[in-house]
Amino acid sequence: MDLVRTSIERYVKLTDPEWAEVEPCWKRYSFAKGEFISHAGRVETRAYIVEHGVQRMYHEHDGNEHCLGFAYGNSWSGDYDSFVGQRPGRFQVQALTESSLVGIERIDLLRLYDRIPAMDRWGRLIVEELIQGRATREIEQLTLPAEERYRRLLKRSPHLMQLVPQKDIASYLRMTPETFSRLRSRVL
Repeated sequence: MDLVRTSIERYVKLTDPEWAEVEPCWKRYSFAKGEFISHAGRVETRAYIVEHGVQRMYHEHDGNEHCLGFAYGNSWSGDYDSFVGQRPGRFQVQALTESSLVGIERIDLLRLYDRIPAMDRWGRLIVEELIQGRATREIEQLTLPAEERYRRLLKRSPHLMQLVPQKDIASYLRMTPETFSRLRSRVL
């Protein structure tokens, strides 16, 4: 469970006795390619860290799938909005490749928040990071031309080009597959 401790300790330090209480709460979950991790309409009970694999988060509207993002090695996965708010989820999370995730049940995380101040702080810092990331993405989507959005994705996550279907990347960048294909052939 080095992945979990490393992920937590990017934000806060845990003593060995605290880690001894935290570690057993995290479990490994495997998902086959195409399998759903989170479902729209269901309340998310787990938060995950990606050990390996790639997942996509998408929302269905008017018969179309709108890709909201991707999760991959050492990042968060699952429907965090539903997990935090304990409301039915509004999007799906699907494994694009065989995936191994390490997850914690919400009830266990809340207990750790109460017992270990560093874990409570960690939870707050994660939410702050997710909010900042979401704000940056929204501003990019509203203000940047298609080519600049594509270039930023290439810089931030170049490995996705080999792992994610082009239609999903196009949807994530809010462009048609045809526009994405033209950009991809022009921008190397």
